[in-house]
Amino acid sequence: MSPTPWALRVGDFILRRICHELPAQEAEDCFAEWSAELPAIWDDEALPRWRAATRVLAYCLGQRGTAQSLMPTPGDDPTEMLRAAPLIAGALLLALSTDAQGLVGDIGTYAAELLSLIGLITLRPRRSRRSNGSGKSG
Repeated sequence: MSPTPWALRVGDFILRRICHELPAQEAEDCFAEWSAELPAIWDDEALPRWRAATRVLAYCLGQRGTAQSLMPTPGDDPTEMLRAAPLIAGALLLALSTDAQGLVGDIGTYAAELLSLIGLITLRPRRSRRSNGSGKSG
């Protein structure tokens, strides 16, 4: 029994990482379907080994776009709008306190900067949650 070629092992790893973002059942189906194509690409007699390896890796990386199109669109969650509250409060506070001179203006400016920073941190994109609830890759 011969060892698995390096291109197939790397392709398998890439496909697992790509499928990791999909919901559990879809990830299993897509991985099984996509990984079944790899030996057919690798065993193409018309291609030299380096070209077959390149095609295997290109095929695997090309599945990223397919996986993104299969991802469920996030629903509108009203609690997600609350994440923007510190950013909005910071902008409003900055607009109201820039005309004042002295200590009140400085305190308002620093508070606005702090709220803006908190708002930017809370608005960063979140990782998708898997439908099976586990954090392990499949």
